[in-house]
Amino acid sequence: MPWVIDPTVTINGVSFKDKSLWNVQISYGRESIWEQARAAYATIDIVNLNNTNFDLDMNHSVVVTVDNSSGTPVTLFTGKISNVSNSVVGAGSVAQVVVQTVTAVSVFADMARKVIGNSAWAKEYDDARLTRIFTDAGVTISTVDTPPVYEFTARSADPSDAYSLAANYAQQAFGYIYETRTGSVGYANESRRFVQQRDYGYLTIPTNYILWQSLQSQKTLADIMNNLILSYKANAQKTASDATSIATYGNVYGNVVTELETGTDAQTQADRYVTLRAYPRTSLSSFSIQLDNGSVSDANRDALLNISMDTAIQILNLPIGIKNTTYRGFVEGWTFNFNQNQFNLTFNTSDASYSVTPTRWQDVSATLIWNNVGATVTWNTYD
Repeated sequence: MPWVIDPTVTINGVSFKDKSLWNVQISYGRESIWEQARAAYATIDIVNLNNTNFDLDMNHSVVVTVDNSSGTPVTLFTGKISNVSNSVVGAGSVAQVVVQTVTAVSVFADMARKVIGNSAWAKEYDDARLTRIFTDAGVTISTVDTPPVYEFTARSADPSDAYSLAANYAQQAFGYIYETRTGSVGYANESRRFVQQRDYGYLTIPTNYILWQSLQSQKTLADIMNNLILSYKANAQKTASDATSIATYGNVYGNVVTELETGTDAQTQADRYVTLRAYPRTSLSSFSIQLDNGSVSDANRDALLNISMDTAIQILNLPIGIKNTTYRGFVEGWTFNFNQNQFNLTFNTSDASYSVTPTRWQDVSATLIWNNVGATVTWNTYD
């Protein structure tokens, strides 16, 4: 049976399901792993056939859903109206046809308008710092990853908008902030993607799902950083470099400013920046899937409707010119485009090696035990 998309837009509690939706576009995430996610947004074309006053106004709530393969509604977006534009697309002796285009933004936009940080903050770890920012911003918190990884130094009173503060500290901790489809926010620390891939594996996307004309990969000098100075507490500095990369690509300097508390954390980060960025890697910068295509399985369609910045993907048998091995990556940003009958998903990814960090003991399951090790074996005698 063909997939019935059944898109529903609800504005200020009023359903527009029975109105013609010419096009709905929803965008999430970021373009590159080296930046933070920006506010998600939706643009919705509503056809007004009978000169009705829909009373669309700023800050009215907007919720967009579609049905999954089982006919169960899945929320794709929650936000508030930020703009309404109207245009006449047809007029005659019988009626006029007006398209009203609604633009809605998600919760990061609210955070960008909220000024916090008027008082000093004590020294604290990344989970406490991000929780503080989200709480002061008055947003609903989804998940803030624990246990913490990096410690930030004390911060003097210095008012700034909550989004910029959250994005800045998440970037300093090798993590990222994100929005959920239901209007809450979260913080993923540097271990999130390692844990997700370890526990759930990669979502395999068959090549026959992909619209080939949309497929693009990229390797760029902009990803390289092979000679780095990293500043931390009280303008102290740590350095890292890669001699082989410098000999191959020349000196590509980087200057990273952080508010990390300890020199150990600062050196760890400096070394990791150079490890990750000394050599360029091929990432799939864009590709699209037509989810209403009959070749897409119900299971994969439902998984892709729930795509997030945690989603690990793999694609086998790509053309050599695109990627000469199996591609494994993480989703960075994505866009849904759909109407009553068609549904397109376009997303960009980064190579998995940028995201999967070395294992730390705090990420190892407490249920993991040694097996088949003799009772008399000691570390100094084990070979």
